[in-house]
This record gives sequence, C-alpha cells and structure tokens, in this order.
Amino acid sequence: MAKRDPQRTEKLRTAIRYMLEHGTLVSGSQTRLAEHFKVSRQRVHQLVVDERRLMESKRLAADPAQQPARAS
Repeated sequence: MAKRDPQRTEKLRTAIRYMLEHGTLVSGSQTRLAEHFKVSRQRVHQLVVDERRLMESKRLAADPAQQPARAS
C-alpha cells in the first residue's frame, strides 16, 4: 500500500474547505476531486466528512448559544 502524500492531502482539504464554504460541493464534485488529485472517491468522501465535522465544531465554539442542550 502506498503512503499518503501529506502535501496532496492538504491541498485537497483546502479545496474541499473552499467548496464547502462557498456552497459549490455539488453532486459529482467528489468524483471530480478524486480524479484531479489522483485519490479514491472514498478518500475524498472521508475528508469531506472530516472537514464538515471540523467546520461544525468551530462554528459551535464561536457561538456557544447554538450548542444543543444536554440531557441530565
């Protein structure tokens, strides 16, 4: 198994973050990103899920009033 290229992964994460922030990650985008960066579509999907989770946690940290109420 080939080792993942950290520079390529960071460039891909940057592209994904940009697309998520601008609302341009539409149907077929993950496949096109996978082809361009020469990785699997599943790898792109994994990074999209990670970036969405990071963006959500940053949004909640910036605005604590939006955090869901915890059951006691």
